Amino acid sequence: MVGPSFASSTPGERPAGAGSGADAGGPGPGPDTSPAAPLPAPRSITPTTVKDLRDAVTVGTVLIRGTGTATTWGAPVRDPRTTVSLAGMDRVLDHRPADMTVYVQGGIRLDVLQAELAGRGQWLPYDPARSEATIGGLLATGDAGPRRLGYGSLRELVIGATMVFPDGAIAKSGGHVIKNVAGYDLAKLCHGSLGTLGVVAELVLRVHPLPQTSRTVMVRDVNTEAAQRLSWALTRSATEPTAIEWCEPEQVLAVRFDGTSDGAAARAAAARTLLTGSKAELDDEESESFWYSHAARTIAEPGDTVLRAATRPGVDPGLVRALTAWAEHSGVKAQLTCSPATGGYTVRVTGGDAKAHAELVKNWRTSVEAVGGFVMLRRRRPGVDAMVESWGRAPGGVEVMRRVKGNFDPENRFAPGRFAPWF
Repeated sequence: MVGPSFASSTPGERPAGAGSGADAGGPGPGPDTSPAAPLPAPRSITPTTVKDLRDAVTVGTVLIRGTGTATTWGAPVRDPRTTVSLAGMDRVLDHRPADMTVYVQGGIRLDVLQAELAGRGQWLPYDPARSEATIGGLLATGDAGPRRLGYGSLRELVIGATMVFPDGAIAKSGGHVIKNVAGYDLAKLCHGSLGTLGVVAELVLRVHPLPQTSRTVMVRDVNTEAAQRLSWALTRSATEPTAIEWCEPEQVLAVRFDGTSDGAAARAAAARTLLTGSKAELDDEESESFWYSHAARTIAEPGDTVLRAATRPGVDPGLVRALTAWAEHSGVKAQLTCSPATGGYTVRVTGGDAKAHAELVKNWRTSVEAVGGFVMLRRRRPGVDAMVESWGRAPGGVEVMRRVKGNFDPENRFAPGRFAPWF
């Protein structure tokens, strides 16, 4: 792969072969006072086919939009001239229940797809908080919910993909057969790219039978040390939880089990024996209510700031203490959800002003980076962008990221600035 393309002449330097008045024996030209050509007005396009999509993305700076639930993730995109909406590419193209696969356009909403699959007793075992987001957008953001522990992220469910790249190239990989793993490469390339490399036009996904039941065991009054200890005990046991989540300041540990009625009940019972403290198994209504509220707490209201941190697996007591201390120092409230087995933290900051939010981001990011993690801004209170960067210290692999970007989008037309200041 090659690096980004740059103009051959530097500012203030004439390209080779360019003449001047002095070269021709006369005085040089005066300053150019002609008005600059106006930029074309921003436009919005809603393609309905892969060919239409290809034609829409080959000119100007481009922002890909699904339902708009993640347009604030990462750094702001710089002046996109073309917004391409995938709202017109929202169909199920082929569902093969016997093969456990479904072929969809990238603009289909996750909740719509789940409803379609449920009619045949199947589902996509994937539960991000943004259920109204599009499948293509969810892959591009790398988003995942609590069930990532049991089922993996969306990229593990992709067995075929069609992508459109900035130069108009249409690339396909994989197919409709689960054993055909060639299709995973494009999905992994796109996963987490935030629309900077290409557009997810179509996907073939591996689906699962709907579980007969889902059971949730909740343990209350769980501090950071206990959350760490209990989480490790669960992941090393034979109970096979599909989700383990810890919430602060509520200090609640929730453990989910999906499967057959007898199997999920037996595993939940084994977990209750393993766990210590004040614990209870939630009934269906209580369980549904808890997981709904759990998803809602990661979605910002106007005026909130949402951070996403990634660290090594576990609950780091030092990071939790640092978050609490900096929130108190800045005069804001910080709600934390932690996925101990995957090392993911989501923090929702409320109250205070933009300066207080920015102060918390800067200080807690320093704590996270000190243990080898990173923090991304997903949403922010107005004014925060002027005081703190959306991304912190660049990772060790940033040069590889720059080379990949330069190879697929050498003119930096797709979502320019999304990963600033990294590239």
